Amino acid sequence: MAASALAAGVAGCNLVTGSSDLVLGSDGEGAGSGTGGSGNTGTGGTGNTGTGGTGNNGTGGTGQGGQAPGCPPCGANEHCESSTLSCVCDPGFLDQGGVCTPAPVGDPTTHTQQEVCDKWNTGHVVTSPSPLVTSGADCDAGSLVQAALDDTLVRINMFRWLLGLGPTSDDPGLNANAQLCANLESWWAWPPGESPHFPPSSSKCYTATGGATAGQSNIAWGSGHPAQAIDQFMEDGGNETTMGHRRWILNPPLGPVGIGYWEGGGQYGNAECLAVFGSSGGGPNPPWVAHPNPGYTPLTMAQWTWTFHGSLSGIPSAQVSMLRVDDNTPLAVTVQTLSQGYGQDCISWRPSGWTPQAGMTYRVTISGLGGGDVVYDVKPVGC
Repeated sequence: MAASALAAGVAGCNLVTGSSDLVLGSDGEGAGSGTGGSGNTGTGGTGNTGTGGTGNNGTGGTGQGGQAPGCPPCGANEHCESSTLSCVCDPGFLDQGGVCTPAPVGDPTTHTQQEVCDKWNTGHVVTSPSPLVTSGADCDAGSLVQAALDDTLVRINMFRWLLGLGPTSDDPGLNANAQLCANLESWWAWPPGESPHFPPSSSKCYTATGGATAGQSNIAWGSGHPAQAIDQFMEDGGNETTMGHRRWILNPPLGPVGIGYWEGGGQYGNAECLAVFGSSGGGPNPPWVAHPNPGYTPLTMAQWTWTFHGSLSGIPSAQVSMLRVDDNTPLAVTVQTLSQGYGQDCISWRPSGWTPQAGMTYRVTISGLGGGDVVYDVKPVGC
């Protein structure tokens, strides 16, 4: 049976013990992989230009230079947006609890459209078409060539950069453990009532190390390459009640990771184990991150499930509303309350009756948080 045919039947392995969910992809390609999706290339929405009045900095325009008729007075670091006749934060500032605060260094709203597309496209380059070195024996886990490890880290760190997070690294010992896990999982036979995160010792190619690593890893099948599995984890199709794979990869202190991939047998031909419980990484640790990221974002990411993660109180039960800024149209969303225990607290939602388009600006408001509402704009672009 093809991987896509079985995916719906096995994708609901949701463990609250910290182990993530299951992901299947078509043999030879990771779900969501590619160079940036489809859609017309856009500029991420239009700027907000006022037509009325004069000001200290000139005529027309926004901010201190003038406001559109009907705009309310705006506070510090704000300007009136002509399409919605509301006050929004100036570029370089974020709305948190109704106050426009300076965006931290590396914040995704500071990325240009060109930077985002360059990162997306270079992040999807595969330099190692033959990633595995092995004798060919069923239970020889082998090892990955350095280029395959590098490709996988580049892909992980591309997604993390887009959200304003720091890079992670791998560890040779964790890689070796994950390789044993991947060999074991590639042969996994899907016995009823058993979880691949806790394989019994009777499993083909079982080792104690491989079995233990399965309980600490994101696991995917059918990607065709270790880097391609990262897109599977990030899209996280079929795991609507946890979004666990994505949440582990976007955990701010993630690192180091263990990268294991084995191909040559089993129902789907290959499997990946990505050990994700390391939490000693450096870099920014913002109070929240969002997928797709604020600012310019690849259209492909905007077409996946939307998530909001962080350390702010109230996230699991928060309310979500969206507005298409370009024509001031409220947009319906379907919110999914998630099981917690996978990286940071998180809530997810999907568009209801509409599809994100390149060149538009979508405003997200997360309310019901302990520190006040969080408001941010997402600008999908075709890369």
